[in-house]
Amino acid sequence: MENKLNYINPSDLFFYLSDGGLLCLKFKGEETGRVAVVRMFPFQYEEEYIALRCENYSRHDKENEIGILRSLAELSQGQAQLVREELEKRYFIPDILNVCDVKEEFGNTTWRTDTTAGKREFTVTDMGTNVRLLGNNRIMLTDVYGNRYYIPDITKADDKTLKVLEIWI
Repeated sequence: MENKLNYINPSDLFFYLSDGGLLCLKFKGEETGRVAVVRMFPFQYEEEYIALRCENYSRHDKENEIGILRSLAELSQGQAQLVREELEKRYFIPDILNVCDVKEEFGNTTWRTDTTAGKREFTVTDMGTNVRLLGNNRIMLTDVYGNRYYIPDITKADDKTLKVLEIWI
């Protein structure tokens, strides 16, 4: 088994939107169809090390990965914008600006928050699994529906938030 990184030459890529608004790709002039763009390091490098995969692959298909784009800066402005918009959809993770209230009941915590996407109320179960310390005082919370919320610096959180999170971080 070969574990070699496959970096892509940006000139081999042409992104476009389908009639339905889905991101598609022509790679080396050949149609690949719908493409998934995935940040390899989503919190460290938002515009670097972007993996490209055929969207219509099976888990057992070893040919699903097209390769890795080192940086969006290597693309034209229009091409980079298409990829950015797709990444924004995939990685919609509001920052928690303020925790208004946290209630613990029966092993669940319900959070009422102000976020960069407005007011949000969500429930987190199994705090041991769904609260992740990302390093550099950053925290990711995942709610019961799989939505993610980000605390960019826990050291700036209020006492109430710290009290709830202290046993999990």
